[in-house]
Amino acid sequence: MKLRRALSLAALLVVAFPIIGQGMDDKEFKKKFVGTQNSWERRDLVKQLDPTDERSLNLLMKFVLKKQDWYMREAAIDVLAGAYNPGLIGQLEKMKDKDPVVAEAIAMAFGRSKNTERVPHLLSLVESKKWKVRRAAVIALGNVPDKRSVKPLIETWENEELFMVWVHILESLEKITHQKNLPTPQDWKDWWAVAEDAFEVKKAGAEEDVLAEEEKSGEVIKTRARGTNLSLRARGNGLPLLVLPDYGYEKDYLETYLRNLEDTNQILYMHLPGTIDFVDPPLENAPNAPKPYYPLDRIVEAFEEMQVELEKSGKIKGKFAILAHGLSCWIAMTYAAKHPKSVRRMILIAAHSGQKAASEGIDRLERRGQQDGDLELEHYAQSRSYDGQAGAYRYEAKGEDEGGALGRKSFTVKFFDTRDLEIGRIYGPIIQKQINETTIAMVPEAVRPMGGCFIPPFSLFKLDRVPTPTLIMQGTNSIETSDEDAKAIARHYGKNARVISFTSSSDMPFIEENEKFVEGIRKFLGGKRQKRDKD
Repeated sequence: MKLRRALSLAALLVVAFPIIGQGMDDKEFKKKFVGTQNSWERRDLVKQLDPTDERSLNLLMKFVLKKQDWYMREAAIDVLAGAYNPGLIGQLEKMKDKDPVVAEAIAMAFGRSKNTERVPHLLSLVESKKWKVRRAAVIALGNVPDKRSVKPLIETWENEELFMVWVHILESLEKITHQKNLPTPQDWKDWWAVAEDAFEVKKAGAEEDVLAEEEKSGEVIKTRARGTNLSLRARGNGLPLLVLPDYGYEKDYLETYLRNLEDTNQILYMHLPGTIDFVDPPLENAPNAPKPYYPLDRIVEAFEEMQVELEKSGKIKGKFAILAHGLSCWIAMTYAAKHPKSVRRMILIAAHSGQKAASEGIDRLERRGQQDGDLELEHYAQSRSYDGQAGAYRYEAKGEDEGGALGRKSFTVKFFDTRDLEIGRIYGPIIQKQINETTIAMVPEAVRPMGGCFIPPFSLFKLDRVPTPTLIMQGTNSIETSDEDAKAIARHYGKNARVISFTSSSDMPFIEENEKFVEGIRKFLGGKRQKRDKD
């Protein structure tokens, strides 16, 4: 079984659509749109719309931005980002008070345009009463670095109580100024009072949307334990919380949404090792298989050795609590069973109890795809099932475009609200990455292939029962995980375990219900939040 694979580089025969431009009416466009099940072909149709044509603009606004999922909405945003007609720009700016769903998308488009002439409009949107519009505006300002934005962003943060907005203010300030380790509005005010007169925006490449890794706040710790290269970023203060991202994904998607815990805990954001990080000895293929198993026992021992080293060096104070997401919960469960005295507390998000439950989740994905007529979801589920006798997955992408579609589906299915533009922001652009020593593939920027490996057989119920206090966080709208399995995990850990259910989430409650998520973790870890200094 496998969560994520590198995208195929094989050529794909693409169906050619006629240019849509002016003259395409609603019925004609929608007929072509629903006439294909391929998301990349639908996206191509959207990107052919001409926003200076009234009918096309109406399709972009009312059909795509209002009704489609994030991937199609982003296609519309790309179209609007390329707009330069002054009359159209004026028309888009006037839409800010009419529909927050559209205003949010226009803000994202203005940010993507890289055009500093859009900054005044974006600054006006940070005062919107709709939080998603404010969120979009502050994210966009980070993508159009401009000195004019710094002071208003700091002042906005002083009065912004909603974490899902102010965390993006913080990240945008960091992107604009390339400053780090300024965690509060007062810190930024003090710095700006000194720096304002001499400050100039650093010129960056046109495609740079994120800070370079070395410019992000926090201490990067690199070490080798049990012959395994390990890397993590440490931020915050208090007892250490080791954070393990889902198998195959970068830690970045967790770094944003856990920053609200950094005033009560030292968060250790782990860069989950890929197969090339296991160097001494290197991994060998599983018996009669073309790839190795991901070595759960070895990674646990590496983490244990790392914990001892970090304690001795004074980089952490006290034993780990562990927060794990998705299939990485199996690492946390194994760690707690092997080293019960080393795991202070354990938080499991969107967890499976083992291979059986995970396989049932894949079956549910396939059935949902069949029921909804979502061929990409059905194929994605089939691509997760490996037939050992046949030596192949039940489904293989037919080319790079389809491989990308299945990759997007693997991430999109983790969200309850698939229209949320945060999905695309986290998923990121497609870039080249090194998969292993000999392979480079085109993959999403925010996803790190694990190098091609299988998940080993696993069952929580075969592990020793341990008294580790355990919090299971379960989105009730998840397709892959189930409420019943979450309760079974809690029963295994006995009276020291409890389940928190999130009724508006799938597998990403730290994004979709962040306030409830953070409150639950604070209570569980026993941390007292420090009042933010706004003076």
